Amino acid sequence: MDRRLITVLTAAISVALAGLVFIQWRWIRSTIALKDQQFSENVDNALVAVSDRLEHLEAMSGFREHELGRDMLARMDSVARLPEEDEAAPLEDPPLVEPGGAMTEWTKVYDERDSLITDVVRGLFSTRFYGSILERVDPRLLDSLMRDELKRRGINERFDHGIFGESGPAALVALVEPGDSATLRSSAHSTRLFRNDLVGEPYWLRIHLPDQQRHVLRSMWPLLAASALFLLLIIAAFVYTLRTIWLQKRLGDIKNDLVNNLTHELKTPISTIALACEALNDPGIPKSPEQMKIFTNMIRDENKRLGLLVESVLQSAVSDSGHMRLRLADLDLHAVLADVVRNSSISAENRGGRVEFLPQAELAHVRGDRIHLANVFYNLIDNAVKYCETAPVVTLTTHSDSKGLTVRVRDNGIGIPKSEQKKIFDRLYRVPTGDRHNVK
Repeated sequence: MDRRLITVLTAAISVALAGLVFIQWRWIRSTIALKDQQFSENVDNALVAVSDRLEHLEAMSGFREHELGRDMLARMDSVARLPEEDEAAPLEDPPLVEPGGAMTEWTKVYDERDSLITDVVRGLFSTRFYGSILERVDPRLLDSLMRDELKRRGINERFDHGIFGESGPAALVALVEPGDSATLRSSAHSTRLFRNDLVGEPYWLRIHLPDQQRHVLRSMWPLLAASALFLLLIIAAFVYTLRTIWLQKRLGDIKNDLVNNLTHELKTPISTIALACEALNDPGIPKSPEQMKIFTNMIRDENKRLGLLVESVLQSAVSDSGHMRLRLADLDLHAVLADVVRNSSISAENRGGRVEFLPQAELAHVRGDRIHLANVFYNLIDNAVKYCETAPVVTLTTHSDSKGLTVRVRDNGIGIPKSEQKKIFDRLYRVPTGDRHNVK
């Protein structure tokens, strides 16, 4: 797969995933806001219900304290029990109340109720009818009503509540933890107490739930957990897929590089063997026994190297990390370089040049892969000879110190411009020379 296509697919999937995460976040945020609004409505409804119940209880208390009210309630209760007593009495017993007696009693009750309402309405316009708010509201009753109404609506959280006037200090405050009542005073959850009062200072019942946000999140945690889990699974699958695609692309590139590099390295021993064969067949070159031995040893060594390279092609494995498997061993680098220089000299001599080896290192033992180390120096010498416009002269020098072993390769070739030197390890990169390619 092309690298550009993989990049485009990665960008597209990343944008889609980012959009999915954004939509999920907006949806969760909207759901939390909706839950919070529902919670607030339940709290406000509970406050209204508490206010109505307090007013109803006060009205019933005042009704019972009024003389006519007590008498009317007693009459209403006795009249309400008459039909039940009639149904429960034996059939042979005569009725205790004449037909129409209940209606007469109800008529009296209605007349007394009108008188009672008249007295109550007159009292509503008198400030003496209203006592202190602390006398009208029992703190324990208020707390009990608050808990009951909240529990009916599924709210069991701790709460602070209090009664506040239009101005001045709080009339009644009950806090979970001692502290400033400013937060309670500024709470958005409030309702007016005794809304039917015609005169007197208005009072407001306020409530504050410190754990409101926690309650909303706790009620949503199964949904939030499922959403987070599915989102993490999608992200993990996306990352794993992209990682697999890029790893496969990298492994493919490494395999291609391996084939290209080995193909290039196979050409060097083939060329050396070809040159040695030409030298043996050239009648102009003396064929002394020593010269013949040099050529035959060169052909043997290069043939052996060619076999090792072929074996390397067959046996080289690319691990999951993308690195070739090396056969490390203790090597005498001077011996490796001597073989490389001896086998590479024939190509330089054919062009009137030479390859020199100056071993100056006191310690030349290293640990490495002989085939790959040799190929490094074969490639250096081969490029130095090919990219030279005059008789090539290549010199290899070794030095050793407390830090390690250094090998310097010097040649009189055309060199590489500084602007191109940072690209020397790029795959299949070649310094541009226009349309002219003297070296194939």
